[in-house]
Amino acid sequence: MVNPSQAATMLVAQTSVSFKARIWKTAYWMVGSNAASQVLRLFSNLVLTRLLAPEAFGLMAAVSTIYFALSMFSDLGVWQSVVKSDRAYADSFIGTAQSIEFLRGLLLTVLMLSSAAGLYLGMFTGFFKTDSVYADAQLPFMVAFVALCALFDGLVSMKFALAQRSLQGDRIAKLELTAQVTAAISTILLVWLSGSVWGLPAGWLVSSCVRVALSNLYLSGPWVAPRWNSLYASEMFKYGKWIFVSSVIGFFAANTEKIIFGNYLSLHQFGVFAIASALVSAVTAIYSALLSQVIFPGLSMALNDHLDVTRIYVRFQQLADLLLGLIAGGLLTCGQWLVWVLYDNRYHEAGWMLQLLGLTMLGLRYQVIEQFMFATDRPDLVSANNLLRALFLVVGIPTFFYFEHARGAIFAVVLAQFSSWPLCIYFKWREGLLSFKSECVWIPAFFGGAFAGYLVNLALLAITQALS
Repeated sequence: MVNPSQAATMLVAQTSVSFKARIWKTAYWMVGSNAASQVLRLFSNLVLTRLLAPEAFGLMAAVSTIYFALSMFSDLGVWQSVVKSDRAYADSFIGTAQSIEFLRGLLLTVLMLSSAAGLYLGMFTGFFKTDSVYADAQLPFMVAFVALCALFDGLVSMKFALAQRSLQGDRIAKLELTAQVTAAISTILLVWLSGSVWGLPAGWLVSSCVRVALSNLYLSGPWVAPRWNSLYASEMFKYGKWIFVSSVIGFFAANTEKIIFGNYLSLHQFGVFAIASALVSAVTAIYSALLSQVIFPGLSMALNDHLDVTRIYVRFQQLADLLLGLIAGGLLTCGQWLVWVLYDNRYHEAGWMLQLLGLTMLGLRYQVIEQFMFATDRPDLVSANNLLRALFLVVGIPTFFYFEHARGAIFAVVLAQFSSWPLCIYFKWREGLLSFKSECVWIPAFFGGAFAGYLVNLALLAITQALS
């Protein structure tokens, strides 16, 4: 006969095994689907660069920067509230969350249309430099068109957030990949048929429509009608105020360089930078998916179920450091070949940009501890981290640009990712998370990746010389 103490021990062990299995299953699906998604994105990008000039990608980068800026400025952390709240499965809670997201979509649509009007006015009055991205006559109309995407994004079902909460990585992965495939095919066809940059935002709209449809029809769970519960809304707003602050500052931390480069660089140069940035984003997208859909829910679940959260954090950090260190080192020593092999001569300047930008991957390693901050209701500390990065960019980019132009500005972008490390290290020390095990992987991973990239660089140089 099993006594109560043994029964409790067995229950904890079973919970731990179940937790570990769900984490790994979700991680496999998210890494696999995001890798497939990025391969598809790269293929689509390669096709589109044959059909369009660099200027087209500069325009689309400006549109997406404006969209994501306004999106983050209106972020109230509703999805995070659903993921972490113990009331998440109450119809009234989910209905209130759905209502808030719909209202946010309407607000975002109005903001996009207002931005389009402002850009048109600025272009008409000569406010922007004549050869900059912002002075292009097509930009205001493209921004207005993408406002439709904002409207559809507000209709995505809260079943998506519940799927993240319960670590249904397979369903989320299939949904996202389906939307990505549909968007890629639509974009290529529209650009091919029209020969116009307008195929790019049109493909984005197709993706938004597919996500809305699948989130409502494919994900499991009953449909919950929008409703309003003042108590639940107050709870979400209370938690979301720091998400809002963090999102606003986070946008500037992640996109200040695009805002500044949009007026400093020519449309062609900005388009080339957008290609290098997109290649780095292909990797950071996988990492971001792991953070939001595996690490944050995993840490939240570990805290709620009273598991060994310190051990779980250390494991997450080690895996992130291995991934980021290898990639950062490899891109530093041979990243230029990725551009030289894949793109024609019009885009080759993106090679050295990619080498430098690859170092930002290493700076992202402490986003794992930021997910711990979110899980322990300390989004204010994430806001502080983002503020440090944003301030460094605001001061560093113009300063470094003055001395070394584009190369100096991109180096400032790299350094900015490390500016929040001191605060993260202090938080880890205070919470008892700072240990040799949590810090021992990233340095050997980085140098290992750099050495492997160096060997690849030598091999490719030898092959090139033999063929010439």
